[in-house]
Amino acid sequence: MAAGESDGKVVIVGSINQDLKTYAPSLPAPGETILGSEFTTTAGGKGGNQAAAAASIGIVSEDAGVHMIGRVGEDAYGDALLASLKSFGVNIDEKESKLAGEHTGIASIIVDSTSGQNTIVVAPGANFAITKEDVKSSLNDLLGGSDRKDVVVLQLEIQPESALQSLQTASELGAITILNPAPAPEGWKLDDKWFASIDVLIPNETELATLCGVTHSEDVKGEGEVAMAKSLLEKGVRQAVIVTLGSRGAMIVTKDDTKMISEPPENPAKLLPVEDAVGAGDAFCGSLAAYLSRGVELEKAASMACGVASTSVRKKGAQESYPSADEMPDCLKVGYGDQFKELADEISSATLKSETASKNA
Repeated sequence: MAAGESDGKVVIVGSINQDLKTYAPSLPAPGETILGSEFTTTAGGKGGNQAAAAASIGIVSEDAGVHMIGRVGEDAYGDALLASLKSFGVNIDEKESKLAGEHTGIASIIVDSTSGQNTIVVAPGANFAITKEDVKSSLNDLLGGSDRKDVVVLQLEIQPESALQSLQTASELGAITILNPAPAPEGWKLDDKWFASIDVLIPNETELATLCGVTHSEDVKGEGEVAMAKSLLEKGVRQAVIVTLGSRGAMIVTKDDTKMISEPPENPAKLLPVEDAVGAGDAFCGSLAAYLSRGVELEKAASMACGVASTSVRKKGAQESYPSADEMPDCLKVGYGDQFKELADEISSATLKSETASKNA
């Protein structure tokens, strides 16, 4: 797929983890021990997941590419994770990404096999070793001198100062910046420096509440969610806050408008049962970046990203659940529906000309 004038790179800066996943009939309560039904080891990390999602679906132009900036340890997990990312088509510098003296990040995950919900504990390891200088240098190498509209995506599974530097450097280089504030920050807050460097902020409901200082027990759905999202725009988010709402889709809040977004109704995955919600939010963020890199406007890109996320939850796992280019239905492909709109416009124009000619006859 050759790049057009408006096609940009997708660059994911963030975590690369080895997921150790146990499926169980329910999530254990504090102090409770339960028996699991299945155990798997899979590639993960929110950064790695988002890079895999962006590359897997085949939307980003080959000449631009999906790029990952992250760190793993010099261990078997690290070797396997880098190989996995490359198998999806992600560009990553293997020599630069491997660190001696650090272990690869580990995520211990328990999945409720009945509902698909999950709990996760992460030991960051090498992810926390990536520095401000590292990300600044890598982004300048990847984006410097480009006249395309590149997209740079961050999460919060690396050191806060490195994530902030990534947003600031990407902004200076003219890229669209996306922050997925996951996990929601504890012990520190996003301040004006952060918000001023974010084009699109993508929290889920829990992360939105945390960012706004609202306790999780409070009822904040509906108007409360809109008010909180608008408060983040007032703090400086430049374009939009997109709140991911699980099965409810997503809500796009701008300074002038609020819209509920759902997946395209033609998406065939809607008819299949939910297997596993792990990585669904990452599927949304990564695929949204991919669509934006191709010039798709935000509302349509969000709807299609909802479709990718919806498709991903019909399979177990995170990266392995993301649809490949061959598996993507037409309704999730760039340009789908445009030909029908063009045809409708042509018919409308022809009808108007005919009516005008009849009146003038």
